[in-house]
Amino acid sequence: MLDLYQLSLTAVLVLHALSLVPQWQHQYFNPRLLRVAMLGMMLGMGQGAVIVAAVEHATFVHGGGIAMLGAAIMMHAWVALQNLLASYAFVNLHRPCAIMAYRMLWAQRPLGYLSAALTMVAGFTLM
Repeated sequence: MLDLYQLSLTAVLVLHALSLVPQWQHQYFNPRLLRVAMLGMMLGMGQGAVIVAAVEHATFVHGGGIAMLGAAIMMHAWVALQNLLASYAFVNLHRPCAIMAYRMLWAQRPLGYLSAALTMVAGFTLM
């Protein structure tokens, strides 16, 4: 199960990194999009640390902590995908990406905070 979480977290971190590529190619960085990508990468490192700690302590009996960590990673994936779409739409003026990014924008901040909170709770539960 934790291998799936590691793979999902790697995909999320790749999405955050890919959101920086269009901005880097055009040599213009939007401060909001850059902040979301950097905070997302830091959150991903924290989630990775919780996964490593869970594997090291072999805490498979705490199903609630594992489930919370999985939910946190999925919420983090939503934020990363929204940021990638917004970055691509911002730099390339791509209307379909802009529409999808705008439709997903309502959940970006709450899901980011909730993902961080669930990661902390899962970390304390699994330790």
